[in-house]
Amino acid sequence: MKMYFYLFCLIGRGVFARGSFCQRDFVLEYRGAMINNAEYQRRRRIYHPSCNWRRSYIYVKLFFSLSFCFVLTNIDASGENHSFGRLVNDEHRHPNCRMKRIDVDGNPHLCLFALNDISEGEEITYDYGGGDCPWRTQRHTWMKPPVHRTLINR
Repeated sequence: MKMYFYLFCLIGRGVFARGSFCQRDFVLEYRGAMINNAEYQRRRRIYHPSCNWRRSYIYVKLFFSLSFCFVLTNIDASGENHSFGRLVNDEHRHPNCRMKRIDVDGNPHLCLFALNDISEGEEITYDYGGGDCPWRTQRHTWMKPPVHRTLINR
């Protein structure tokens, strides 16, 4: 499926569907380096204070396993890796995708699946979780047209 992203002058980048998706369809994977919890804590201290959430792409997924213990999945996609997962924006009120952990041959993959039908041209969004995302409390009274569009065929 082809995706493209826009670069907005005020809100950064976003991922949009180049074709349609049906409810429960796989949309894309959040790719990055798998890191353990100690490395996550180290990187969080480096990224978070200095970037004010703008360049931190560490995804932390708390997974409840069948053995009744919690397993953390930490994926750091802070480096440009030519994938779209790290560019998907947060939408906590009306997301159109949901992140799910899929294990393949014992390796976890974080994948976005459509919560409802997604039309061509619609922005791909999901709920980042947690209530401490600072942009959620900011009042946005602007909506500027995109200043740059890049089409990527993948």
